[in-house]
Formats: sequence, C-alpha cells, structure tokens
Amino acid sequence: MTIPVVIADDQPVVAAGVETVLKKHSYRVVACVNDTDTLVDTLADVDVEVVVADPNMPVGRHPDGVSLVRRIRTIRPDVGIVVMSRLDNVANLRLMLDLGVAALLDKRTALRGIPAAVHAASIGRRFLSPAVRRAFREVDEANARRDAHERLTQREIAVLRAYARGLSLAEVARLMTRSIKTISRQKRSAMLKLGLRNDAQLYQYLVNVRSGLVESFLLGEEDEAVLAAACDPWADEDEAYVETRQQTAAVQEDAAVPGDAAANDEA
Repeated sequence: MTIPVVIADDQPVVAAGVETVLKKHSYRVVACVNDTDTLVDTLADVDVEVVVADPNMPVGRHPDGVSLVRRIRTIRPDVGIVVMSRLDNVANLRLMLDLGVAALLDKRTALRGIPAAVHAASIGRRFLSPAVRRAFREVDEANARRDAHERLTQREIAVLRAYARGLSLAEVARLMTRSIKTISRQKRSAMLKLGLRNDAQLYQYLVNVRSGLVESFLLGEEDEAVLAAACDPWADEDEAYVETRQQTAAVQEDAAVPGDAAANDEA
C-alpha cells in the first residue's frame, strides 16, 4: 500500500516538482494546496499519513510556521510533518522540531531529500537535510563559544520587556532614562544574540516566549524565565515602570495647564 501525501506550497512550480519526485518513488499524492486554510481543511477531510509543507505560505490564518505546525498537530496528531523552509530563522526551525515536525529540508535543495524525508516521517523517525544540520551546528557552535556575559544582559532583557508591551523606542528611552541611540543599540544586540534579523522575527519570537516555546540554548535559564514573565501581558507592571509612567503623565498634565488657562481667558 502506497503512503498518501498532501503537498502544501504557494509556489506551483515547487509543488509540481515535489509531486513528480514523490510519484517516481511510488508515493500517492492525494492533494496539492497553496494556502494554510486549505491545508487545514484538507487534512481534516482526507486520508493522509504525511504532509509536505512550506510553513511560511503568506495566505491564510496561519502565516507563520510555528502556528501552522501547532494547528496541524492539534487536528491531526497522527500525521508526519515534513517542512521545506529557508534557513534564515534557525530558532523557529528548532521550535517546529519541538512541536513534532519529523523532517526539515532546505527549500533551495529540498527535492533531493524529499523521498527520504517522507519515508522518515511515515515511520516516526527524524530527518534533517545536510544543509539544516549544518545550520544547526553553526548556531550550536556559536552559542558554545559564548561566555556567560555574552548572553542577554539584564538591560537587554528590560528593553525587550518594554518592547513586548508595545512601547516605542522613544518611550523605552524615557522609561529607562537612556538615549534612543543606546536603547536601539541594546535592542539590536539582543536580536543579534537571539539570531533575529528584523522586527517581524522579533515580534514572532516574543509571541513564542509567551507560549513557552523558547529554546534554552539561546538564553540562560534565568534569562529565559525573566523574559517569559516579562512578556506576559497580564503580569503586574513593576513599581519603577508604574512610577515613571505616572511622572510622565504628571509632567504632560502640568505642561498642558498654561495652555488651557490661556484658552479659558480668551473665551
């Protein structure tokens, strides 16, 4: 009996290539979809053992890989997942493995490893392509070279904490009585240590922190606990934060009084 497979990729050429390779190796492709919503609906309706997917399809309610994998695991915990992805966010790839992804492939060279990856996923084994293993090894080696002081500093954690609450760089600078340039530098330093390249990746990382899915190899245990607590929107604000916000509001109110009085006199 051939193994039924669903392919999900928003690039028709890639999906067609994967389908051709799988059919040559006697796998049965039961559906090809190009967005996350259709993938979720299809998995609920068809007999399938393995799904081969690009986790970053832009259309649908699950545009990031972590949330898509989590949804697949919820509705079809019996299905093996093969992920074809770029390697520009190693942290998210690690998170997907933690969520139960069986195989990871570099999308640029995915076709060569597809048959072996699908076979591994179908029998509950793990498969990492050479490019993925190399990317993981480079990150692990870089982290192994870090001394304790090269992990996130308390100041960097505080900056991410404030940023996670929705404050702008200018507001964070006022809160911490530092220049915007200093806060920006600390934010960039934290992102560099976490392997995050832009604000979109930082936002997704903070969401994953709240979900308890942070990889401990990126942070020290104490740092991880501090940042996880800091990103909880229901956590009580610390006294310094509250006091600073109150002082800022008071200053703004005092500054507004002369103008209001002048307006009243003119009236």
